[in-house]
Amino acid sequence: MMDLDESALTEQLEKFSRERGADLLGVADLAPARDFIAFQNYQGIGRYPRAVSAGIRLNDAIVDQHDPKEPRRQSLYWHHVYEVVTRALDFLAFDLGRWLEDRGFKAFPIPASMPYNLEKLEGIFSHKLAAHLAGIGWIGKSCLLLTDRFGPRVRFVSVLTDAPLAAGSIVDKPCGRCHVCVDACPVGAFTGKEFRSGDEREVRFNAFRCSEYRRDHPCGLCVSSCPKGKAKLR
Repeated sequence: MMDLDESALTEQLEKFSRERGADLLGVADLAPARDFIAFQNYQGIGRYPRAVSAGIRLNDAIVDQHDPKEPRRQSLYWHHVYEVVTRALDFLAFDLGRWLEDRGFKAFPIPASMPYNLEKLEGIFSHKLAAHLAGIGWIGKSCLLLTDRFGPRVRFVSVLTDAPLAAGSIVDKPCGRCHVCVDACPVGAFTGKEFRSGDEREVRFNAFRCSEYRRDHPCGLCVSSCPKGKAKLR
């Protein structure tokens, strides 16, 4: 393993990630979520102490101009988010994992979008959780990860690792009186409750109602409507 302190190693990784197209990068200490991660029990991922969280922002013009009611197969928004950005994130995670392994550390890239439990609509690891623990952003009423620079207009991927990277600090910024995303949802999937780490997902969000609607429509109104993500506010 390379003889670098955690700050120097983290700075090098951040530089590499930006060269590979990342707009945001943070490191999460997974200790606060150890029980939750172990409960999912996927291939021993609970043994990794750190998660590298990398984000790529969405194109504002595509987000602003998409029609959430058009057929999903005809949606440029859907293509951009899931065919372009999601694939770019998977390649980014592969590169970050290889960078870490080349320096003697273990790395476990988590696919950007791969639900493994279709009955619960849960993935093998929460990218939002990692980004939140890394201090990149906070969970809004839409259950999306909100960031200061891009609001919810960013998607994330994670790489679990044992590398001694410098972890960020959790950021919490309640949405307060804002309920734009709640009102914008065409199926009323959001309850309007603020995020609290101990609450079940259902307290804030009906994932099945959302998923059913998105089978035929690209939607994305929770992303495009959020005032935090409007370009003019950046």
